[in-house]
Amino acid sequence: MRFLFWIVAIPLLALAGAFAAVNHQPVTLELWPLPYETAMPVSVAVLGAFAAGVLAAALVFWVRGLPLRLDRRRRARHERALEEEAARLRARLAEAERERGAMPGGSPDPVRRLVASEPE
Repeated sequence: MRFLFWIVAIPLLALAGAFAAVNHQPVTLELWPLPYETAMPVSVAVLGAFAAGVLAAALVFWVRGLPLRLDRRRRARHERALEEEAARLRARLAEAERERGAMPGGSPDPVRRLVASEPE
């Protein structure tokens, strides 16, 4: 995937460099509702507008993906809690089985004993 990125990125960077080298004439830009105007090379104006568009699109995609990332994080926390509970229950079951083995004629079903000892 990284190789494919560089196959696309290198020609685009070369194209942007050639565009900037050829289009160095100044252009005056006005921000319409404001009384400001500025002069800059055409290439800076065009490449700056392109960069602003790329950043705006990246921000939009990041914001749209935020609920999915938050849900994934919540599910991971829930999964960790379930794994901890399963480990705790396995330890209790092993302890009950050890106690059952140590007692002559111990409880026939350690799971029932665990369930019966659970607080409600």
